[in-house]
Amino acid sequence: MLNKLYKIILIPLLFLSFIVSSIPIQTSNAQQEPMLTGQTQNDIILQGIHDVQSQCYTNQNPRSFLLSLEEWYNSHPSIQFASLVGPSITIRFIDGSSTILFDPLLTKKSFTENLLSSVICVSAGNDSGGTAVILNVAEHMYGHRQCSNIMTTLLRHHYSIHYLANQAVNLSYIRYNLSADILYMNTHAGYFDVDGDHQADAVVIATGEHWTNETEQNYAFEYQNKYIVKGIVGDQGFIAFTPAFIDHYYAPGDLPESLVFMATCYAAYDESMAQEFIDAGADVYVGWSQNTMFWTNSRVSVDAFRLLASGFTVHQVCRLIGPGGFYNWLFHSKLIYYGDGEHRIPR
Repeated sequence: MLNKLYKIILIPLLFLSFIVSSIPIQTSNAQQEPMLTGQTQNDIILQGIHDVQSQCYTNQNPRSFLLSLEEWYNSHPSIQFASLVGPSITIRFIDGSSTILFDPLLTKKSFTENLLSSVICVSAGNDSGGTAVILNVAEHMYGHRQCSNIMTTLLRHHYSIHYLANQAVNLSYIRYNLSADILYMNTHAGYFDVDGDHQADAVVIATGEHWTNETEQNYAFEYQNKYIVKGIVGDQGFIAFTPAFIDHYYAPGDLPESLVFMATCYAAYDESMAQEFIDAGADVYVGWSQNTMFWTNSRVSVDAFRLLASGFTVHQVCRLIGPGGFYNWLFHSKLIYYGDGEHRIPR
């Protein structure tokens, strides 16, 4: 009787033990490749800048600071690679997302002290002349004087002008409203190193729209197709568009014989962005080949449009301006163009 009782108890237990031992144990990769939130990524990026600054690297030259910052990011377990090209650092996190620091030398303090929340949209002029779109993304940092002077010059030539600043220059606006005889952007730009080989694969240009935790969802199509990336200026993330964005949303002829002037560092470092604007119908694309000081960029932008309005060609203007100043000469930077150098503003 006792043996039968043991069998009744043991057989179900052995069967249950076999079932449990047959269930595969699933190991999680969460510790190896955690999903990083946007806030976590920002914290890592800002921590790197803080740590490198606290180690007195700011007493060294800017290049040494950038190299030290790149090394710090490459040592972080949540970062797949960090690649320094010029002053831009592309950071690829282990979850596959990328962020570009346009210029880490713009410290958090210098950015937030000058941040304004103003959003401006102004239209002026008439329909008898050409059209101009003036996008002052960096107004919160550098003001609006240079754009005001450019608009004054164009108004004398009867241009109809649409002016936007700061957050009003969002991705939706960039997607549909760049068709004009003149397109001028005062913004930030950097390189996108896709594979970490320290070679720039594309120029990317910042909009005024902040990158939030909802950006990847709100712009899922653009994000998944690498039409946009996250750009960091100071301590703030912005949506930046890649050449693929222009290629997708602007067909040949959408920019009828336009003059595109990108008043930002490195916008003309290579032809990646310029070629997409030209393929969409622009006559010529103008920008800086390397880094530029903001005051040089401001003065040169005003001078360039005054010369153009006086009848000079784009080629002549770029040749006359050259580096634009001593510091740009040190940076080996100069104002250059892609496309038709004989382009003129109608007088």
